Amino acid sequence: MMVARVIDQFLKLVAIDSPSGHEESLRSFILERLKQPHLACIQDSFGNFFVPVNCTEAPPITFACHIDTVGNAVGVKPVFGEEYIRTDGTTALGADDKIAVALALVLAQEKERYGSFGLLFTIQEEVGLQGAKHLGPEILSQLNTIFVLDTGRPVGTVVIQAPWKLDVKIAFHGKAAHAGVAPELGTCAISLASKAISQMKLLRVDEMTTANIGSIHGFGSTNVVCDLVQLHLEIRSLVRDRAFEHLRHIRQCCEQACSQGGTFSLEYEISYDGYQVGASKALIMFQQACTACNIPCTELSSGGGSDVNILRTHAKDAILLGVGYEKAHSTEERISIQEIEKLVRVVDQMLT
Repeated sequence: MMVARVIDQFLKLVAIDSPSGHEESLRSFILERLKQPHLACIQDSFGNFFVPVNCTEAPPITFACHIDTVGNAVGVKPVFGEEYIRTDGTTALGADDKIAVALALVLAQEKERYGSFGLLFTIQEEVGLQGAKHLGPEILSQLNTIFVLDTGRPVGTVVIQAPWKLDVKIAFHGKAAHAGVAPELGTCAISLASKAISQMKLLRVDEMTTANIGSIHGFGSTNVVCDLVQLHLEIRSLVRDRAFEHLRHIRQCCEQACSQGGTFSLEYEISYDGYQVGASKALIMFQQACTACNIPCTELSSGGGSDVNILRTHAKDAILLGVGYEKAHSTEERISIQEIEKLVRVVDQMLT
């Protein structure tokens, strides 16, 4: 019965567009649904909201999810089959993370079955964990043990290690000149960037580290030697020192490319810190729930970031759990009915 209610709620949610930065309609829908079980919400100035259930002070455990989706999960037309809920092939499904939102709403409606718990809804997760980064103190003070329901892994999976991420922006500065009359007087910034990139170790750097260029932009017309190219890349590593070691490698490639002329500037920021779960009440609770439900518990490392990265920087006992969707962010995204059933059982077990 509860599984059917989660599915019904999920189908309603995917029909409401909520790409990152435009979650207003879905937020209003969720807040309206929470009025029926007479639950109050604590909202911060950024747009995140927290729902304490069956308690007047900080609950012992909280289930967290994000309400935004990637941009191609708009105008979703779900196809409900015997085994899977999928898209019609024209959009992403938005099971990332609306299946968790659906479960959270059903838990709120079923509150009489449980003791004290909390529900955390963040926004703009898909664009750099912005919601979690801007969690207000009025919400952070409510959080103790947190289960973040948000990764495309089978139910029973817990991510115990995730990477540091560096966001890197590089500008190559050449010298403009007339490309037809006196090109020898110019220094081509596109050539500088190309030389640097050709020396960079990118994509899978080692077993712990990745690097990827997301965009490169030159400016000007074909009759002008280009004097500015901007490049945007990221570096991730499960080991902090390796991330910064690779940043030094990137800088050295730029220095070598500009050694005969031209200059560059490099700026970076830490998008989020990595983590490795050690002693954790949340992990023990999840392991026990999986055992009780006869679902294998799988611990793994991930190259992706999540709200857990931010929550753990606040010294919160947060873990990331698989919710069973597959091929997220693509037009082939889907989630099996069996995984939804497993998700409901495990969360119900943790609450009861």
